[in-house]
Amino acid sequence: MHYTLKHLRYIEAAERHQSITAAAEALAVSPSSIAAAIDHIEAQLGQPVFARVPSRGIGATSFGRKIIDEIRLLLVAQARFDGKIADLEQRIDGTARIACFTPLAPILLPTILCEVRERYPNLMIEVVEGNWEEVVRAVDTGDADFAFCYGLINELAYRFLPLFVGHPHAALPASHPLASGRFVTLEQLAPEPLVVLDLDLSRRYLMDLFATRGLKPNVAYSARSTDMMRALIAAGMCYGIFNIRPMSKQTYARGDLVRLPLAGEHDAPRAGVLTRRDVNLTAVCEAIIATCELQAMRGEFDRAFVRPYLPQDF
Repeated sequence: MHYTLKHLRYIEAAERHQSITAAAEALAVSPSSIAAAIDHIEAQLGQPVFARVPSRGIGATSFGRKIIDEIRLLLVAQARFDGKIADLEQRIDGTARIACFTPLAPILLPTILCEVRERYPNLMIEVVEGNWEEVVRAVDTGDADFAFCYGLINELAYRFLPLFVGHPHAALPASHPLASGRFVTLEQLAPEPLVVLDLDLSRRYLMDLFATRGLKPNVAYSARSTDMMRALIAAGMCYGIFNIRPMSKQTYARGDLVRLPLAGEHDAPRAGVLTRRDVNLTAVCEAIIATCELQAMRGEFDRAFVRPYLPQDF
């Protein structure tokens, strides 16, 4: 289910005021914003949260009352969370050493660290990038306090805070015949020239996607960076499979690319924060991780991934 805290606040206010118009006035937004939030959540849930009564406003359905009770619990927890963040902001300084899986670093870190810098201007932050094994090793040896990576971990030794799920999607040259569709299948892609990221974990994951469906991809190129992969794709030379995408429009020396969800269900790793269970994090690290959690709740990483097309969608 996809929603934001804004959606939940609007729905809670609508039930509290028993009126879309009154809720809009209380929150200083337009009635259409409240109505759109209700429509969105009801579409996600597949049944009505409110009953519309002409001339009498709205009222929660029996199902809606249960949902709104849960929404209020979540909003109270979020307010508590914000209070803790505000308290931390009064007294946080020091250094945090962060490891980051290379494909995630240029996409996630600017969003995360910009807000961290605004909240905690006295922090020093050291960042090291690497492949998955290098990132985990940095956390194990203490060279990094925590890491941003995919959550393929031993849960007895590590804690993992997921920020979002990286569903695999295809990036195709804009001129490719398949680029005009709403989705694409691995069966359609398998014969086409493919570029792979030359990192062990990434390559194994990609090969497993095809092997699960009894397919063998046509690997034509190998690249050491996702930037090079995207450049080759935009130039019309191949396609690629990614779990994350840049959150702003990219430009290329030649051509452009289109991203399409893969049809069906596929193994999808969680992207998030990795820490060791036997290590007590400093207040600096706790503050940064709490900021990431708040950003995830606000939906600030939503542009970093492509939602899949599941069987009922096609």
